[in-house]
Amino acid sequence: MKYNKLKYLVAIIGITNLAYADQNIEIVGGSSAGAPKLAIVNFTNDNDKVTDIITNDFKITGEFNVSNLVSADSVESGVQYVVSGKIVNNSESGQSQVTYKLFDNINNKILLNQTVSYPTKSSRKAIHTIDNNIYKAITNTPGIFTTKVALTAKQGSQYVLTISDFDGYNPKTLLSTKSPITSLAWSKDGKSLSYVTYETKKPVVYVQNLAQGTRYIASNFNGSNSSPAFTANAQKLAVTLSKDYGSHIYLINNQAYTSATQAIPLINYGTIDTEADISSNGKVIFTSDHDGGPQIFMTDLNGSAPVRVTNNLGNYNTTARYSNDGTKITFINRNSGVLQTYVLDLVTQSAYPVNQKANHDLAPSFAPNDKLVMFSSDNTVYISNITGTVQTKLSKYNYGQIIDQRWSRSY
Repeated sequence: MKYNKLKYLVAIIGITNLAYADQNIEIVGGSSAGAPKLAIVNFTNDNDKVTDIITNDFKITGEFNVSNLVSADSVESGVQYVVSGKIVNNSESGQSQVTYKLFDNINNKILLNQTVSYPTKSSRKAIHTIDNNIYKAITNTPGIFTTKVALTAKQGSQYVLTISDFDGYNPKTLLSTKSPITSLAWSKDGKSLSYVTYETKKPVVYVQNLAQGTRYIASNFNGSNSSPAFTANAQKLAVTLSKDYGSHIYLINNQAYTSATQAIPLINYGTIDTEADISSNGKVIFTSDHDGGPQIFMTDLNGSAPVRVTNNLGNYNTTARYSNDGTKITFINRNSGVLQTYVLDLVTQSAYPVNQKANHDLAPSFAPNDKLVMFSSDNTVYISNITGTVQTKLSKYNYGQIIDQRWSRSY
C-alpha cells in the first residue's frame, strides 16, 4: 500500500467502533460498487462528527465507493483516495480547527493538505466547505455541499416555507401561514426566492429577498397567478395567469405589483400553458395540454413556435426543470399510475428514470453542478445521481406533508 502510515496515520487509541453514527441518510437504491474507492479515516478527537459528515456527503454523490475506516492501517490496495485528519477544539474561544489531507493512494500523491479554523457552532458548514474542496480536487467540478434547498410543507393546520442545507440540516423558516404555499423558484444568483401563496384567498406570486428577509407581491392580476420562473438576470418573471381565456404564460417585470403592472403574453399554445422554466440562454420549457394531455414543450423568450420534447413517453409529463447548463431537463412522468422522476438529455434525446424505489414522485430539480437530482415521494426527500444508479433517502427532511422542494441554482 502506498499510503504512508508513519506520516499520515490517524490516532485511534480507545476507538473500537467501526460504524459511523450519523444515520440521517440511507442508500435505498442502486450501487456504487464500480466507482472509484474513497476511504474516510476516522478523524482524531472527532466530537463534532466530522467523519460522519464527510462520509455522508460523498455517499450521497453516488460517484464513489465510500468506506469509513477506524485507522489508516485498514486502507486496502485498490483504494484510490484517502481522507484523514485531526480536530482541535478550544472551549474557551468557541473555535475549532481541522487539519485534513486528501491522498491519491494510486499515484502516491498528496492532493490537499490544509488547516481550517471555524466557530465550533458552525462546524457543519465548515466541513461541507472542506468537502467541496475535496470534491473539486478529485473531480475538477464544484461541490454542492454548501448549497441550499427551499421546501414547502403542511404541518397540521399550518403551511411552512423553509430553507435548509442541501441535506436537510439547519432549517430556517421563512414563512408560516394557514394558507397553502406552492411553486418555488430560485433566482440564478440564489439571492431571491419566488413562490405562490393563497394568503389573500387566491393564488398570488411573491418574491422574497433572502438576505433582507423582505418580500413583495410580484403578480396579483385578476384570476390565478402561479408558477413563477426567473429569467437568468432575475429582471423578469414568467408567470401563469388566468386573467384571459384559459391559463397562459406571461412575462412581467420583477418588481412590486401595482395596478399599472404589465403582463406581456409569452406562450398561448393550449388551453392550459403553465410550469415555465427558463434556461440561462433564454430557452423556455413549459407544460401544455396542446396535444390533449399534459406534455412538455420548448420555446424561447422571443416566442418561437413551441416544439414538444416529451415524445414517446406516454400521455402524462409535467413539472419540467432545466439543468443549470441547459442540456437536460428533469420532469415527472406518469405511467400506469406511477409518478416517476425522469431525466431527458436534450442533446441525445435519451430519457430515463432516475429513481429506484419511490413511485409518487414530486417536483424534481437539479443540483447546481447538474450531477444530482432531488425529488420527494410520499413525503420523503430523495437525491439521485444523474445516471439514476444510486438513490439516497434524506430522513432529516421530516417536515410533514411535502408540497414542493427546489434546489438552489447557486453554489
